[in-house]
Amino acid sequence: MRPALSRVPRQPPPPLPDDPAGLSRAAVDSARAHGFAAAGVLAASRPLSFERYRAWLERGFHGEMAYLERAAAARAGFDAILPYTRSVLAAARALPGRGPGNVARFARGEDYHRVVRRHLRAVVEDLRPLAPRGTHFRVCVDTAPLLEREIAARAGLGFLGKNGLLIVPGLGSHVVLGEVLTDAALAPTAAPADPGADRCGTCTACLDACPTAAFVAPRVLDGRKCISYLTIEKRTPFAAAEESALEGRLFGCDACQDACPFNAAWDAGPEGPAASLDPEEILDLGAGDFRARFFGSSIWRATREGLARNAAAALRREARR
Repeated sequence: MRPALSRVPRQPPPPLPDDPAGLSRAAVDSARAHGFAAAGVLAASRPLSFERYRAWLERGFHGEMAYLERAAAARAGFDAILPYTRSVLAAARALPGRGPGNVARFARGEDYHRVVRRHLRAVVEDLRPLAPRGTHFRVCVDTAPLLEREIAARAGLGFLGKNGLLIVPGLGSHVVLGEVLTDAALAPTAAPADPGADRCGTCTACLDACPTAAFVAPRVLDGRKCISYLTIEKRTPFAAAEESALEGRLFGCDACQDACPFNAAWDAGPEGPAASLDPEEILDLGAGDFRARFFGSSIWRATREGLARNAAAALRREARR
């Protein structure tokens, strides 16, 4: 995957707004009005975690996700996405429902990329008449080369748990993130935060719950062992140990989040969209049927071949029981 590089001409940024704090408040209020559970603004600066990210790549923890390495340099700043970026609006959107299943919660229902992008574009339309003339905006979800969990933490949305996921106080980690980059100078809405600060205390529930022991240290994931990676991003056949670790999962894994005490309030909420897929039905899907059923869903990312591989592994597990 190539970095989402900006097509905006390189020209000087717009003049300073008359009321940077008021524009920030308008951005946060608009995000909440469009269904985001938390939002905040930070000044664009070099990410604090970039060196850690580069070290993570050097250890090969990204596995077959070569696009992460290709886009690594772009994550050192924001100008590769939007020239003269001065401010970032970070927003977190709660996932629609809970319940067990062989599909991770983030992938149930409409593709969250579409949902987040659609609602952030509505936020931009709210801001355009309030921003200085000549202001540019760029909506991003996690396909853009950003260290977005750091961005969210520094914008005051929450903190990073030991599983590396953003935890929104009162809600938990079952959220998806999005950003609006702009060359307008907005006032930060929170004091600068250290995204590596530990708010989990002595709790290691998420680390202990990982079925593959993929965490080599708090907030350091060997992605090659992660079941989400194995079922979604890995394109080559499973090794025997990898297949055994899936335990029937077809797309993603929520184990580290299921164990997190900060998710108790979310887990008590209403049920959401369908949680499980029938492995036999998945194996019978042709290319056209797969597209008709999953285009517009996050499950599309796994590809028909990858999802069929996962389904075959689940059926072999059932046969052995």
